[in-house]
Amino acid sequence: MREEIKIAIFGLSLNVLDTIKQKVRLMYDDSLDVSWANIADPHLDILLVNDMFFSSPTIQNLVGAKKVPYLRLVNKNEKSGQIEGDKLYLPFIATDEIRNWFKDRYFDVPVSIKAVNIVNQISKNVDITKVIPELFNERNGNVQIFDGKGNIALASIRTQQVWPDVSRKIQGTDASLNYTYATMQMAQAVSVQQGVDLTSWLWDLLWYSDVVNEKHNSSNCYKLLDWPQPIHQNERQMIFKIAACFERGASIQQVAQKTDYSEAEINRFVSVGLLSQVLKKISADETKLVEKVEQSSGVLRGFFGKLRKKLGL
Repeated sequence: MREEIKIAIFGLSLNVLDTIKQKVRLMYDDSLDVSWANIADPHLDILLVNDMFFSSPTIQNLVGAKKVPYLRLVNKNEKSGQIEGDKLYLPFIATDEIRNWFKDRYFDVPVSIKAVNIVNQISKNVDITKVIPELFNERNGNVQIFDGKGNIALASIRTQQVWPDVSRKIQGTDASLNYTYATMQMAQAVSVQQGVDLTSWLWDLLWYSDVVNEKHNSSNCYKLLDWPQPIHQNERQMIFKIAACFERGASIQQVAQKTDYSEAEINRFVSVGLLSQVLKKISADETKLVEKVEQSSGVLRGFFGKLRKKLGL
């Protein structure tokens, strides 16, 4: 009877994932079945995880509470094929060091004390400024978005659509925001329904989260790429006024002067806007903000009339 070892790989693009799977399989002889498992499998033997996502609560539970042997995958060409502590450097090369590590895990040889201690030393939060751009990377296809409080949504990166989890009652997210690749069955289950726009959905998710508020220089200039569509009526006027200024191209300082909103409020808009790709940074000579736009009631009335028509309000 053939024996089995269950391995999960988390947080890699599909082409890198397939390459690693092929090379790992070749390291074991034919007497052993290598089974590629989900990170939720209760009988997981080995976890390989993109270092970017190692701090997420889900992964920390696996390596901390459940003591699943793991390696953090780090891209570093000059160290390719090496293992240092709990880090495996990519591109993946099946060196003797790596072969021995995988075989030791099969024979239940304990991982080093150094690797175990690292789990207790790291931050429990990931850098979501590195996670969010992956939600716009078409190579990722269909992804399941989640955080420490549970599932958030399924997204199709290629079609830029999102299907929010209707059972989730929590607005916003936190620094545990993460994603994993969705199964074909999950994608097919929502394909008959119309999703919501990824950019608009992501803007709202981040706007109602305390985790996004990077400090930007007040002289930095930005231009609006897409209009946000805030959920709550009482915040729409502020958000639309700020967006209207950035539609022409403006600095944070200029928008503060034109709207009388604080630079902190505008800075928050910029932080969320850059991450959700509704805003881009421009040079000062590209700014075209009309002087004293807020002092002209006629301009404002005309602007809000056009805005209501554009957004169907």
